[in-house]
Amino acid sequence: MTSIMQMITLGSVTFCLIGGVAALSAEQSFYPPALNNTAYIANSSIGTYGGIYRAPTNGPTEGTPYGIYDYCSMPHPRAQEYALPEPLEQGRAKGKLVYLEYLQRHQRRSPYNILPEGENQAYQCDSVRPYLYAGPNAASGVQPIPMYAQTYQDHTNPFTPGVNGTCQYPQITIGGVQDGYRHGRDLWAVYGQKLGLIPREPNSRVWFRSSNSPLTQATAGAVLRGVWPEYHGALPLHQMVSSVDTVNEGYSCSAVSSTLSDIESTTEWKAHLNVTAELRSILGSMLGATDSSWQGTFDHFSDNFQARLCNGYELPCSVANASNCVTVDMAEEVFRAGDWEWNYYWRTNPDAVKYIQVVEGLFIGEIISRLQAVIDGKSTVDYSHIFIHDGDIGPILGALGIDVLRWPAMGSNIAFEIWETKEKQSPFYARVLYSGHPVQSIYGTLDWVPLSQLVDILKRYVPDDIVSLCG
Repeated sequence: MTSIMQMITLGSVTFCLIGGVAALSAEQSFYPPALNNTAYIANSSIGTYGGIYRAPTNGPTEGTPYGIYDYCSMPHPRAQEYALPEPLEQGRAKGKLVYLEYLQRHQRRSPYNILPEGENQAYQCDSVRPYLYAGPNAASGVQPIPMYAQTYQDHTNPFTPGVNGTCQYPQITIGGVQDGYRHGRDLWAVYGQKLGLIPREPNSRVWFRSSNSPLTQATAGAVLRGVWPEYHGALPLHQMVSSVDTVNEGYSCSAVSSTLSDIESTTEWKAHLNVTAELRSILGSMLGATDSSWQGTFDHFSDNFQARLCNGYELPCSVANASNCVTVDMAEEVFRAGDWEWNYYWRTNPDAVKYIQVVEGLFIGEIISRLQAVIDGKSTVDYSHIFIHDGDIGPILGALGIDVLRWPAMGSNIAFEIWETKEKQSPFYARVLYSGHPVQSIYGTLDWVPLSQLVDILKRYVPDDIVSLCG
């Protein structure tokens, strides 16, 4: 495995070896076969299992070879690699793409989690402008000056954010904006130019939604500019009221926390904490990260390290001792532990079905309703694009029965392609792509599945009565 340190030293390299021994295909990098076992976490020979965790501060990412698991900017459907579903490619069936449900996580950002004793590097975000303004819905009304947030620090303020610089935490970075634009251009090349589904200009048969987070909203602007670079109008980005939002854990549900508590009380969860006890102790002492929010899961360490490496920064060092730094081996073990946790949350824990139901069941129900409208000939939309979070992508992949789930990384995407055929018994077929690859699932590879069968797979995760389930 080419390590992160080698990435730093050598620049652009090919990431396709595990321990310098076995070559990995792009698709294989998504599915570590031993991820269900806690031994995966401590096995340093695995490295990052073919994954990339490094990107420049400025400029879009360059995953090499394209299509591998790239935490900084996951691959997506791209014209150079895109192929039709196998039955269409081989001429065994004829069909036309009639609907695309596209879900994606936001692009690269600064971290959520600042180290408790402070950061030894400053984050700079002067190169990106988070616009914040409102105006009337009529062109004849008073049009506001476009305003953007400019973060600064004042010497008279006795409080410190824990890190110098000009970023909010989190916020999309310039690399995230550039990745988003490229993401949109590639979607247009596949679903606009090649397949003719996305229209040349937005019309009434396209629909966009995001969470209430500025991260997803900013990503939508960048991606849709890539889809329509010459379009000069405004577009609605639909959002629910934050207190009842069906994505990003918007609605209140006590069953979420109680189910999570049950999950994190299992023998398997405790075993993974035992395996990583030494690592967590070292990191906690070095970085002042000793409370339960940092020690109970690898969410905070992973987030902090990922955000640094994916925006051109180095791994952190102790603020008190600049020579005491997180090593590449430590970071790789953190990332493997993070992957194990996500796989356990959404695939292998005994309460996975219930956990998906209470966290994402309502949103999965919304997806089903749009797919059912296609079956019933009542769909009013051809292209739906929804900008969400890793905490939404993960449970949806769990509901699809993905064989193995690594942490859904920046720009992770799920494409539900719906194809209409001439078959009388099953006129609609679905292909489900995860970051450009057909999903490898306990139901088989989701490359050509009767749409009604896909709906049945997902229905299990829609609760009959979410209000009662949530207490």
